[in-house]
Amino acid sequence: MEIFISEIPEDGLTREGTLPPSIFDLPPTDSIRPTGAITYKANIFHFDGVVTFGGQLNGDFQLECATCLEYFSYTANFPKWASDLELEDGQESFDLAKIIREDFLLDLPPSPRCDELVEGLVCPKAHYVVKIQKPLEEEPVQDRRDNAWGALDDLKD
Repeated sequence: MEIFISEIPEDGLTREGTLPPSIFDLPPTDSIRPTGAITYKANIFHFDGVVTFGGQLNGDFQLECATCLEYFSYTANFPKWASDLELEDGQESFDLAKIIREDFLLDLPPSPRCDELVEGLVCPKAHYVVKIQKPLEEEPVQDRRDNAWGALDDLKD
């Protein structure tokens, strides 16, 4: 989806819609698998050789767990998406789909774990167990005569 810089008005340009998962062009063995259309709303502004983007991005993925290597569902929701593009000399346009693709891939978790992203789920192949300990209870204050220092205090009497 090519956007010409000359078409961006001073008060900005808004584009919204959906993009197919094929924009990612990832091999089937990749640890990221897009599973549905990508929805976006992009507010685009041009200032002194820089194009800025703001808006929302949303898409469904299957991510490979870094612990058990099983795939799990993940909804990527970036409600406050922001990005920018420095223009090269003489650049007249850019591909918005490429910007969205790059930002999705950069913002997805780098080492996702199925038990971190789904509440109440524990990764089935994790090699550790997290134990929650009760906070230590304060020991009751003992009579001074019941300890060594109390006995020393009695000597000076």
